[in-house]
Amino acid sequence: MKQIFDLQWKLNTYTLNKIGIDYRATITDPQQKPLWIDNYRKALSAELAELTREVKEFGIGTDNGKIEIVDMLHFLVSLSHIVGLSAAQLPGASACKAVEKTDQQTAPKHGLSFDATVISTFLNLDDLQNSLKWKWWARGGGFDSARATRAVMDLWDRFYELCAVFRLEQAQVKRIYLGKNEINFRRQDENYNEDTKTEEDNEALKAAISQA
Repeated sequence: MKQIFDLQWKLNTYTLNKIGIDYRATITDPQQKPLWIDNYRKALSAELAELTREVKEFGIGTDNGKIEIVDMLHFLVSLSHIVGLSAAQLPGASACKAVEKTDQQTAPKHGLSFDATVISTFLNLDDLQNSLKWKWWARGGGFDSARATRAVMDLWDRFYELCAVFRLEQAQVKRIYLGKNEINFRRQDENYNEDTKTEEDNEALKAAISQA
C-alpha cells in the first residue's frame, strides 16, 4: 500500500500543479485543509454512487465495479494524506480477499452485504463532513481533526469490506490501481475534462483484473 500512497501523492501533485496549486502546501494549510477534505469527500461519494448504480444494473462482482472500487481508493488515499495517515497506520488489509457468496448481494461467511456496506460508507462520509463543522447556521465551529481521522480510518474498513464483497484481492487492487494511475497521468497530459471524457481508456484495466 505504501507504493500506492506514494504514487497518489505524485498524481495529486502533478494534477494540482497544472492549475497552479501546490499539493503539499495546500493540504497542510489550516485554512485549506478542510476545503480539500470536502473536495475529496465529494469525489469519493460520487465514485460510491457510480459503484451503486453499477451493482443495481449488473449485480455484484463486475469488472467495472472493481474498477469503481479502485477509483474510490484514489480519493481515500488522498484523504489519508490530508489527515496525516500513512500506509503503515492503516487497519489490516486481511479483509481484502476473496469471499465465498451464496447469492448476489450477501457474503454470509463474513457477515457482509453490499447494501449494508454502502450505507455504512455513506454514514462514514457524513461523519467526515461533520468534522468540518459545515453547518453555518449552528453555533460553534472549527475543524475537528481527530474526528476527521477517525472517519477516514472507518472508510478504510469499508473499503476492505467492499473488496471482500467483490472478491477483489489485494494483488488485483494493486494491478488495477497501477493501470489507472498511468491513465490518470495521461488524461492530465491530454487536458482531460468533464465535457470530453470517455471511459474507453478504462477498458484496458479489465485485463489487469483477470491476471492470475
